[in-house]
Amino acid sequence: MSGTLTQQTPVSEELRHDAHVVVLVNYLRRHHVAAFHELSKRVRKLTILLSVPMEPDRSWEAEWQDLDVQVQKNWMFTTSWKHPSGFSEPNFIHVPVDTIRRLRKLKPDVVLSYEMGMRTFLSTIFRRFNRSVPLVMVGNMSNHIEQERGVMRRLFRKLICRGVDYFTYNGPSCRDYLKSLGISEDRLSHVPYCIDDEIVFTGERSINQDTTQPLRLLYCGAISERKGIVEFSRSLANWCKNNPQRPVNLAIAGSGSLRDKVESISGGSLSIEFLGNCDLVQVRDAYQAADICVFPTLADEWGLVPIEAMASGIPVLGSIYAQSVEACCVEGRNGWIFDPMDNDSMAQAIDRAMNVSPETRFEMGQHARESVADITASTSADCFLEVVRKATRKNTNSVGSVPALKEQTV
Repeated sequence: MSGTLTQQTPVSEELRHDAHVVVLVNYLRRHHVAAFHELSKRVRKLTILLSVPMEPDRSWEAEWQDLDVQVQKNWMFTTSWKHPSGFSEPNFIHVPVDTIRRLRKLKPDVVLSYEMGMRTFLSTIFRRFNRSVPLVMVGNMSNHIEQERGVMRRLFRKLICRGVDYFTYNGPSCRDYLKSLGISEDRLSHVPYCIDDEIVFTGERSINQDTTQPLRLLYCGAISERKGIVEFSRSLANWCKNNPQRPVNLAIAGSGSLRDKVESISGGSLSIEFLGNCDLVQVRDAYQAADICVFPTLADEWGLVPIEAMASGIPVLGSIYAQSVEACCVEGRNGWIFDPMDNDSMAQAIDRAMNVSPETRFEMGQHARESVADITASTSADCFLEVVRKATRKNTNSVGSVPALKEQTV
């Protein structure tokens, strides 16, 4: 996806923090760029170290506009991730081998390192020999995603935890996972994902009373096993078979190897429309046209689509395995929640969504917008800044002291 990010209101000088912040992350998505643009206004200097410009399974081009970005020397390995839910997909492991050298050269005041892999491990080594520089691990994970990762990985992560000063979490499940590793509450801070304003529909919505027109459902994402779209389409087709008087259109924005399977499910009162990989304008138009957004994922550590849809005024029919649904969706108020591993749960949620009146659906869309109104790039940047202030203040008061990790049984 491409497009120019919306310019935000300048930050007053008294709100800025005199610190050089270095961020390490595998690659930049648009919501990263939006949040880091805001953070760059709040600190003296912001430098971003990327493992790769873009991972090979992504359908959009790398773009970071005027941010100070450096691409590291990186070794990338591809493994197969097999989850207990039954799906498998490629997993890219990055080893940015020049991390310590670049950090020494940059001389940061604080380091923010994403996830609990090699980039953060290498950052802990830098931290050990540069004790005046605090290290913050940026956590984007969930208990469900981390199921059965193995004892060795858990031990490795506990080792990483001993070299990190503070941790951020993107949602309640991530917070629970970090606490399961023994991280104390005083080392945890909430830094939420943000919504890219360019991708949401912000106009007025209307109540469509014409029940002869198809009810418009929208799915955005890969057509893959992990996303659960095949099983959801089958369940939706069964509902349509039992309710032939109600036409339904399922629009799919995305691509993937399971397209033929999904396409074969259409028929009767269910039509399935493939929009392909969409740019920003096309996604925004799709949100505008939709009555309900569906997100049947089997595992997502967050899931941006549900909150983008809610910001567009659309109620969400979403999986309990998307942390964004867990955190933002309230059954019957701004959406409907189901377990995609339970056919009855999914079928019942579809039935609940299909049987609300147009007026109720419109009202739920209004509630959806209200519930995510504070999920902005400015909010994310303010949360990052609070962590930066806390980390640098702690190190000023007690240089080199890393809080002790609680003992935790593996």
